Amino acid sequence: MRLRLLANIALLFVATGCCNAGSDSSQNALPAESAAAPLPSAAAPSAPSAAETPAPAPTAERQIAGAAHILVAWKGAERAPKTVTRSKEEAKKRAQEVHKLVKDGKQTFEELVAKYTDDEISKAANGAIGNFERNAMPPAFADATFAMEVGTISDVVETAQGFHIIKRTR
Repeated sequence: MRLRLLANIALLFVATGCCNAGSDSSQNALPAESAAAPLPSAAAPSAPSAAETPAPAPTAERQIAGAAHILVAWKGAERAPKTVTRSKEEAKKRAQEVHKLVKDGKQTFEELVAKYTDDEISKAANGAIGNFERNAMPPAFADATFAMEVGTISDVVETAQGFHIIKRTR
């Protein structure tokens, strides 16, 4: 009975154009005879009971992390700025040098982002790239980020965009 009542309420909403909020209802209105659709009779088949309805499939828990990074790109890396002229080997060496600077703690991560990152978008946010789901990032980047504790720094991580030094923020 409760399901039949809910179905009738849903029909009433559709018939009265509730889903057209903010639009000109005169263009979307149903003809008057269909707006007052008769309710199903007691003899009409009812929706399956809760016992007959299959349980929803279990959903995997979403994995979300937050990170900031320093990106050292090479000429030809994905989305590398045109100003980057270093080779891949030079980029790797530079990333390793920056990683040592991060680890020695004499400068903050944010100060090093300002000096060394090739990611102009995250540079304005001190290297922050925000929160993301695991599958939203290249596998090497995601694996490194999700393996770390919040506040820790990764080793140098290579992706198609370049070499990253990642700080987990969430």
